[in-house]
Amino acid sequence: MMAQHTATALTNATAPTGKVHPLLVDLPPAPPALTAHAVWVLDGIEKAKEGQDENYCAFLDVVAREIRKAGDASGVLADVLAVLEKAKTPKTSCGVHSWCVETGDHYDHISACISATCTDAYGREVLPVNVIDWGMGVKVGLLDEDLTPVEARGRIADIRAHLDTVEALVADVEAGR
Repeated sequence: MMAQHTATALTNATAPTGKVHPLLVDLPPAPPALTAHAVWVLDGIEKAKEGQDENYCAFLDVVAREIRKAGDASGVLADVLAVLEKAKTPKTSCGVHSWCVETGDHYDHISACISATCTDAYGREVLPVNVIDWGMGVKVGLLDEDLTPVEARGRIADIRAHLDTVEALVADVEAGR
């Protein structure tokens, strides 16, 4: 870090008698000159604020103010990263459901979404399914419905039967009937 020097300025002081006397006063230390890296980072901070909410902009303003005080960004950014790293909550698995992909402290539970390995003619997933528990019991998201496990098994049986019928139709086509 660059050394900061205090400056002395000549100013006037008025005595109780009304006579004006020259007076030397110490001025606060001048901020250090900004390094090229600091100027580059400060420019990036200004760009990063565009379209952001008030709290995020206020945070970036604090970082920018510290960079201006230091004259360089490296130490300030290292300190910010250390604080952010310390503030991270550990990513612990869900302690309620083994299928839940949420980590840390949470109340809503959701599984990964699975779908058939093929897509339809428009590239959309076929039969996407996931499991959810939003505090009202576990539901299976299937065919755009939230089903109980028993209801989901019924729908799966219906789909299997339908696919068996489709397979029989394909067999008839292949046999030339």
